[in-house]
Amino acid sequence: MKPAFDYEQLYKLGVIKETKRWMKSAFIKRGQFDAISEAHKVLFYHPNLMIRVLLFVATLLGLSGVTGLFFLIFENLRLNSVALLLMLYGIASFFALEIFFIKNNHYKSGVTEALLYHACGFTIGGIAGLANFDSVSLVVWTCVLVFSFAAIRYLDLLTTAAAVLSFAYALFHELYSVGGIVQQLIPFIFILVFTPIYFYVKQLKQKEALRAWTYNLILTESICLLLIYCGGNYLVVRELSVELMDLVIEPCSDLPFAIIFYAFTVIIPVAYLYFGIKNKDVVLLRVSLLVVAFSVFTFKYYYSFGHPEITLTMAGVVVLAVTIWLMNYLKTFRHGYTRENLLSEKWASTNAQAFIVSQTMGGNQAPTDLAEMPGGGSSGGGGSSDSF
Repeated sequence: MKPAFDYEQLYKLGVIKETKRWMKSAFIKRGQFDAISEAHKVLFYHPNLMIRVLLFVATLLGLSGVTGLFFLIFENLRLNSVALLLMLYGIASFFALEIFFIKNNHYKSGVTEALLYHACGFTIGGIAGLANFDSVSLVVWTCVLVFSFAAIRYLDLLTTAAAVLSFAYALFHELYSVGGIVQQLIPFIFILVFTPIYFYVKQLKQKEALRAWTYNLILTESICLLLIYCGGNYLVVRELSVELMDLVIEPCSDLPFAIIFYAFTVIIPVAYLYFGIKNKDVVLLRVSLLVVAFSVFTFKYYYSFGHPEITLTMAGVVVLAVTIWLMNYLKTFRHGYTRENLLSEKWASTNAQAFIVSQTMGGNQAPTDLAEMPGGGSSGGGGSSDSF
């Protein structure tokens, strides 16, 4: 499926955003940035964050008026008829989004997001109404399909997260409905399902043809890592087992496979951190920080040493000490890492800078005015004449 937005304009916008970041880091000069902006003029209407928020709220208010009028007109119809109209209205909103806004070069302008979420909500709500809200599976799988379509077609991050989480819930619901031993295997199935998905998404992220979906893939990758960790975290498994499976844990007993979940709670964060550092994977590093903190919270939740104020103080001292040590240790390159922002160091990306200059300011063009070139005289190269 192709994105709804013009791919060439997406590429130009990406170039402008990246070079603006380079300019702020003093990697390129203002004149170079102006030349790049001139060479990559973007037709998209893509305002700053504050304007986008205001347009988003204003659009939702306008759509609420349309929705209210819709319900006033069709309030006397049967529930199934209203649900059908809601679904058709949601689908029509997708067409309105593309015809009236995206074709007029709106790109994540606030208006597009409001209309997109509006369309998703009414489409899903209409299908759920047709099923009389009885079939949880139908509603959840509808969410997966609609949110996946919105994420792929419109490059939206919120619907990307909603699609992945809807799929996770759909998988959980289907396994939970089976009952029996399958319910106890749900954590392991989550790990077995989302681990290959994570590696597959990493492969997709390397493909040039999927550059437009880079941020969507990064978000999907991060959520998969979190879901893998949740599948092995002792606190998550224990509390969900008690709440959803009516598991009764006696004071001197524990949940089934407890030792495995203890191990996962420790091993998974350490593995994330290790491979994040080894492979210089920013996504793994950032997720590892979150899961390490949650692992500490997990053990602290069940095994308290008393005096929480002392525990917190000591933890803060340790974190501060490690931070200071790392800042001093990484003053210079250590195994490919440094504390410095290499983007601001001109020597760190000389080839990239030379490429930008050559592409936008004619750096690789040979001189064409031969009259200005010094040369030999008019007597067969025997020396310069008075015309030199």
